[in-house]
Amino acid sequence: MTFPSTWKTHKLGELAQYINGKAFKPEEWKTSGLPIIRIQNLTDRSKPFNYCDQAVEQRYYVNDGDLLISWSATLGSFIWDRGPAVLNQHIFKAIPNAELVERDFLHFLMLEC
Repeated sequence: MTFPSTWKTHKLGELAQYINGKAFKPEEWKTSGLPIIRIQNLTDRSKPFNYCDQAVEQRYYVNDGDLLISWSATLGSFIWDRGPAVLNQHIFKAIPNAELVERDFLHFLMLEC
């Protein structure tokens, strides 16, 4: 495949900051609060959520439009669209480097990996 001569190559680590989710313990799962995004919630929208009713580090919060990449068991790229939530382990929240790549293009790239 030939790419336009104006395109440059970059390592994935240069294209975004990748924040791994929190390792929630089962005893931290609640029945109310913010949904905890697990891989099963990304791959099957019918799967129930566990919830978090405690404060967590700001980096674990997810909002609509965030790019999420599951990297364990099931590999995938997702644009979150289900409201405020918190991120479980084995999923990266990818914050694109806007100087190098747009969110939607990075999402497309990750789908093709």
